[in-house]
Amino acid sequence: MCRDNKKDFLKNLPINYPLGIVYLNGVPVRVSTFLNQNHETGLAYFMDEDGQAVVIDIAKIDGIGFGEADAE
Repeated sequence: MCRDNKKDFLKNLPINYPLGIVYLNGVPVRVSTFLNQNHETGLAYFMDEDGQAVVIDIAKIDGIGFGEADAE
């Protein structure tokens, strides 16, 4: 997924959209919701299961899992 496609995809997600996992360079990062993205900085903001903000560089996102994340 190229960076522009990821930005466009995230741009179309509504605020507080439920997610399960964001893959960062192949490593799963559990998230519960998408918050927003900053087009100028290239950062995306998510909330994790504990209600903490998670900031991720969009360029490092490999994939996004929808639904509840399975325990590993």
